[in-house]
Amino acid sequence: MESMLLEAKSVILDVAAPVLLMVAMGVFLRRIKLINDDFILVSSRFVFKVCMPTLLFLGLYSNNLSGLIRVNFALYFVFSIFLTFLLAWFLAIRISLPAAQRGVFVQIAFRGNCGVFSLALAVNMFGQEGVAIGGVMSGLSVLLFNILAEVILTRYSDGALRIRSMLKNMAQNPLILAIILGVLANVCALQLPVFIVKTGSLIGGVTLPLALVCIGGALATSGLKLPRFFSFAILGKVLISPFLFTFIAFWLGFTQKELLYLFLFLNAPTAASAYVSAVSKGDDGRSTANAIASSTLISSVIIVICVPIIVRLTSS
Repeated sequence: MESMLLEAKSVILDVAAPVLLMVAMGVFLRRIKLINDDFILVSSRFVFKVCMPTLLFLGLYSNNLSGLIRVNFALYFVFSIFLTFLLAWFLAIRISLPAAQRGVFVQIAFRGNCGVFSLALAVNMFGQEGVAIGGVMSGLSVLLFNILAEVILTRYSDGALRIRSMLKNMAQNPLILAIILGVLANVCALQLPVFIVKTGSLIGGVTLPLALVCIGGALATSGLKLPRFFSFAILGKVLISPFLFTFIAFWLGFTQKELLYLFLFLNAPTAASAYVSAVSKGDDGRSTANAIASSTLISSVIIVICVPIIVRLTSS
């Protein structure tokens, strides 16, 4: 029992604490005006378009992908996201939300920040393996998030689903491209020069600290005010969905490591890209932005409390 308590404590100190401290640093730096909104905007784009794709590419390029992630686990992860999306859509209709707010509600409830927040935790917890497996899970989630967000936002914006535009956006997504290229480079046994790999490692190393500082900076300027019903969407995203599907996965016999990956990625707070998608459709951008901030705070607390519990319950 004592060893399990020490293991649970190390999860908090070694995995969650560094991530939360980096977010707190972002809040502090924004409060003292050492960073501003322009810095956050430019840095976030730099992370999304350069640093994170480099990190994911090298993680997939340099790891042995054979048996990296079980097919049934990957399918279960995708199924969990899809079912969360359907349940959120059903709830949006059930509580009689105005049609103009349904797309935003559903997006808040299912679209998670897997590529930054969850990946940061996975890397801290599992190292290079976390980069590789987290990269695969990020790729699956980014692909599904973009498809489902396009469906729900278009449904309640102009009623016409633009398939060509959706496919074009996915084909231009740097995270998806990096994952595909990383897998191809690995399968083809591509040998990159050492100096390129080292340069890429330096660029990729910037990803998590800079992204987490940007999240904290964005939190510092959020009012955290939401329409009453949107609180249900946040609770569904960071509490109900991760607990429900992690419990079912435990019952189905998934390994401890798989349960931890699943919980980290399903518990991800509402993705920053949800704001961009909502605004581009003419939907409620302010509520989406506040939901991102609120869910990040709540998700952080839940991660700190629940990951050690999962470790304890699944330790033999």
